[in-house]
Amino acid sequence: MNQTIFLSFLLTLILSSNLCRAQEEFELQPFVLIVQPIVVQSDEGTDPASMAIPEDLVDRAYSKAGVDFHFLEPIFYNSTQARDGLINLDKIVIDAKQKGILRGQNDIVNMFFVNAVDGQKGPLGRGMFGGDITFITLGEETGVKNDDLTFMQAFVIAHEVGHNLSLNHAVDDPNVPDSIPNIQGDGEYFERIDPMNSLNDYQIGIVHKSPLVHERIEFLSKSKGEKAILDETFEPYFSILQLREISAFTNSVVPYTDVNTAREYAKEKFSMAVTEFSLDEKECITFVVTEINKILIENNIGMMANHPWRFIKVEDWLCGGFAHTRGTFIILSQKHIDHLKAGWSQNMTEEDALNLISNFGSLLVHEQLHSLQRTYKSKFIELYTEYWNFHRAQVIPDSSIVVKQVSNPDAPMAEWLIPNDSDSTTFYWIRTVLKDGGNIPVMGKDFDDQVYSVVLIDGEYVLKRDESGKVISMNLDDFNHYSKSFPVERGLDHPNEISAYMFSEYFRALVKNTTPFEGVKPEEKATTNSFLNWIKS
Repeated sequence: MNQTIFLSFLLTLILSSNLCRAQEEFELQPFVLIVQPIVVQSDEGTDPASMAIPEDLVDRAYSKAGVDFHFLEPIFYNSTQARDGLINLDKIVIDAKQKGILRGQNDIVNMFFVNAVDGQKGPLGRGMFGGDITFITLGEETGVKNDDLTFMQAFVIAHEVGHNLSLNHAVDDPNVPDSIPNIQGDGEYFERIDPMNSLNDYQIGIVHKSPLVHERIEFLSKSKGEKAILDETFEPYFSILQLREISAFTNSVVPYTDVNTAREYAKEKFSMAVTEFSLDEKECITFVVTEINKILIENNIGMMANHPWRFIKVEDWLCGGFAHTRGTFIILSQKHIDHLKAGWSQNMTEEDALNLISNFGSLLVHEQLHSLQRTYKSKFIELYTEYWNFHRAQVIPDSSIVVKQVSNPDAPMAEWLIPNDSDSTTFYWIRTVLKDGGNIPVMGKDFDDQVYSVVLIDGEYVLKRDESGKVISMNLDDFNHYSKSFPVERGLDHPNEISAYMFSEYFRALVKNTTPFEGVKPEEKATTNSFLNWIKS
C-alpha cells in the first residue's frame, strides 16, 4: 500500500476519533498516556505491517482509571527483518533507537506494529514490563466478525500497554481474581475491555504510579524538567547548534571553541535554567488551559483539546525569556508567567478572566501548536504545501550562514522554500541569522531575517552566488510579495511560526466571539482563507 495513502487514512481515523470523543464527552479524562505508533515496513519502505487503533475501546478499558490514550501520528520504520519477526526484540529496539525512531524519555509508549513477534504471528503482543516499548501483531483473523475483530485489536493494545504500566497477568497476581474477565485475565475480548471488569482498584493504583501516565495538565518538577528540556527524540536541536547562537541562547560567553564541547555546555545551561512552578502559577495556568479546552471543544478543534499540556518553567536568562517548546513540552520563563498572569486571582471579575484567557491563552495555544507540528507532521505539511504553496527541500548548507544561524527551537529544520512564480527552478529560502559584532548576541535585537536565492541544479538545491562567490540574499522586509501575503507580521521566517501566530489570533477571536481575521487586506485573503479552510478540514 502507498505509505502516503496509508498514513492519511490512519491519521483521519485518529483525528476523527479524537474530535468525536471531544464533542461527545465534554469532561476530558484527568490522565493521559501518550502512544507513538511505529509501523514497521520493508527495507524499501513498502508493505507496512497491519495496524489498527480502536482508540475509543482502548480508552473505555482504562476509563475507570481516568486515563485517556493519546495516539500520535504514526511514523514508519523500514526493516524487513523487524517487520517479519526474524530478529529478536532487543535487536529491533537497539536498531530503532540508533536510527532515531523512538520517542520520548521513557514517558511515551513506543508501539511497534509488526507482522510477527519472535517468529509468531498474531493476534499477540509483547509489552516491556515497566518499560516504554510494546510490540503488536494483529495477525490475519479471517472469518471473524468485524465487531469481534475490533474487540480483539483493542484488547491486545490495552493488555500489552498494561504490562508497560507494570500490570501482571491475573493468574500471576493474587490481587487480581482470574475468575472474572480483566485486561490481564481470560474471557471474551469484549468482556475483558469492558470498564466494569477491565481494571480493579489495585490495578488502578499501579497504573497511576507509572511514569507513562501523566496528568492532562502537567507541571514538571525541576528534576524532571532538567531531563525533559534536553529531549531531541522528535527532532534535532542541541546537535545542530553553533557557537554564536549558543552564546545568545544561554546569555553567556561560550568558554569553548570546539562546537561539540560547546553543545554539551549548552545542554548544561539549559538544564540549569529549569526551576519549580509555584502553586499560584499552577492554579492560574490550570484555569487558563481548562478554559482553552472548553473553547476548543465548543469549536470542534479536537486535536489540540485532546493533546496533553506539559509545562517546564525556566529562569529569565534562558533564550531571552521567550516561550518555546521541546518535544511535547511548553517552556515558560518567570517573566512571561508574571506578565501574563498579572490579572489572575481567585476572585477576579468576568472581564479580567476573559482578558486572562485571551492574552495568556493565545500564547499557550501558539506554543501548543508547535507541539502538534512535531506530533502530527503530515497535517501541517498539508497546510504548508497544498494550501500555502511552500516547497519542502534540503538546501546544501553554506558555512557563512551556518556559523551565524539562529536555530528556532519551534522550527529547527530549515526545510521550507518559497517558489519563484516566474521560474520553476528557483526558490527563496528564509533564514534568521545573527548580526555581526558583540560577544553575546541579544535575543531578538540581534536577529536578522535574510532571504537567500536557491536554484535547483541536477536534483540539488544550491544557493545562488554573485560573481565574487558570495551567497545572494536580501532582507525579508524587501521581499514584499511574500511578507505582505499573510495577516501576521511576526514569524514569517518559517511556516511553523506563521501558522502558530495565525492560530493565536484565531483563538483570540473565538474568545471574544468575533469573526477571525475580520478586515484582512486583499493581499492577505488567499493565505487567510486557506488557513481557515485547513482548520475545518
